[in-house]
Amino acid sequence: MSEKRIDAGELSERERELIERVDAKKEELIDLLSQLISIDSRTVDPSKYTNLEEIFMHVKHFMESCGATTQFINCPHDRDDPDKGKPWYNLLGWIGKREGGHILQFNGHLDVVPFEESKWKDGLHPLKPVIMNDRLYGRGAADMKGGLASQMMAFKILAESDIKMHGCLQMWFVPDEEINGDHGAQFMAKEHKEMVNAGGTIISEPTGQPPVISPAIILGEKGHKWLRFTMHGSSGHGSMPKPKSNAIQKVTRFISSIKKLKLPKVKPPLTIWNMLKGVLSRFTLRQLIKAARSPGDDEPDPYNEDGIGIGNFFKTTISFTGIKAGKKVNVIPDTCEFCVDIRVLPGVTTQDVFDSLARYCTKLGYRLELPEGYDNIQEGNRKVRDRPVDIELEIISCTNGTFVEPDRSFTKLLAKAFEDVYRVRAVYFFAPGSTDAVHMREQGIQDVVVFGPTGSRTHDSNEYVEIEHLVKTCKVYLLLAYRMLCKDTRNAPDSPSL
Repeated sequence: MSEKRIDAGELSERERELIERVDAKKEELIDLLSQLISIDSRTVDPSKYTNLEEIFMHVKHFMESCGATTQFINCPHDRDDPDKGKPWYNLLGWIGKREGGHILQFNGHLDVVPFEESKWKDGLHPLKPVIMNDRLYGRGAADMKGGLASQMMAFKILAESDIKMHGCLQMWFVPDEEINGDHGAQFMAKEHKEMVNAGGTIISEPTGQPPVISPAIILGEKGHKWLRFTMHGSSGHGSMPKPKSNAIQKVTRFISSIKKLKLPKVKPPLTIWNMLKGVLSRFTLRQLIKAARSPGDDEPDPYNEDGIGIGNFFKTTISFTGIKAGKKVNVIPDTCEFCVDIRVLPGVTTQDVFDSLARYCTKLGYRLELPEGYDNIQEGNRKVRDRPVDIELEIISCTNGTFVEPDRSFTKLLAKAFEDVYRVRAVYFFAPGSTDAVHMREQGIQDVVVFGPTGSRTHDSNEYVEIEHLVKTCKVYLLLAYRMLCKDTRNAPDSPSL
């Protein structure tokens, strides 16, 4: 689906030279990404240590070969197990002056999600990159070794150019975004903010998704409330049903009545009209309707009866993501554990969510016990308060929704660089999922945006990145770095010194 072209600004002779170097290094860029994909860097659970030394040392050697100064800042594994104290790596690499100038930071995670090799198509393997139809396939090709490879190549080209810099270009590699970032972005933003508080940070997660072919700029994202519930009931012999006190059936009632749960409502930072207006700057309405009706390249999931759910971008949502109960087939369980993933818009707090859950449990006649430190509005309801505890609630992880205004000078610089390379209008989106940006913004690090090459099937079999966009996003990163750090810096955004 073709996009509307625009008349963007003319590139200077120096800018054209830099862009041409990206084209000249296309095969080197593809090879770099292939190397990253070939190194197994799966993470599974934040409570379980994963040794990512191989891929971090590979990246360190690359950065040093570019002339970068590098530094490891490691977070010790803090779980009480045999791996306690082992390092989760965080790597910084930079060129230029760290003090007294502007700072641009490229960021990304080196870990990837697990995979099942048997579910990949014939001829494809998650750790053996393959190129087909101008796409590079492999685990992490899109999420997000592709984006990191583009940033690394932009870093290398600028470092080799010998252009005088008036600031610092820094790359920050983290180990565990796929398992919540406890030892990476969250640790660094809290404990070493002075090392990563740049004037602008670009996280190179993939931001091009059909029908938006060229990448969007993600300005914000929902926060998450990952919660574990334990439902209590009455045990007994399987031959004597207990429909009101069987813990599984109590959970079934909780789930089946979920439409009665009134989640907090706030105005989304970008409305559906804002996003539609942006998409229409690239496509005609007829194109969008045709794309919506087209099955696309991927095989449709025969079990998916829900579709895409565009409305989920603009409201707080809840998904049931795990359930566990029962020890023996003929024993009624007295406990049933289940997990939920609640995604909240900026402005919705954990207490707001707990108030909604308490009201919902009151409607069901269940007493809810909240974690220490939170108010429970059920305390004012004597009927529920005098019951034994039906549900214990435990926090797995909580973050808040965050957002960067599109009129920030750094965002404008990125948008201009994008339009000068892609020759299509920059589009701003708000994401329903989350990235490490939330950890940075929650610690007061400003001007953090997400922008990376178009790909598809992230977290799924047959993951790929579009090679065209691997190259083009590299050009955007390089052009932005040159304009922010090498040209007259009076137009660059204010930034703290590292």
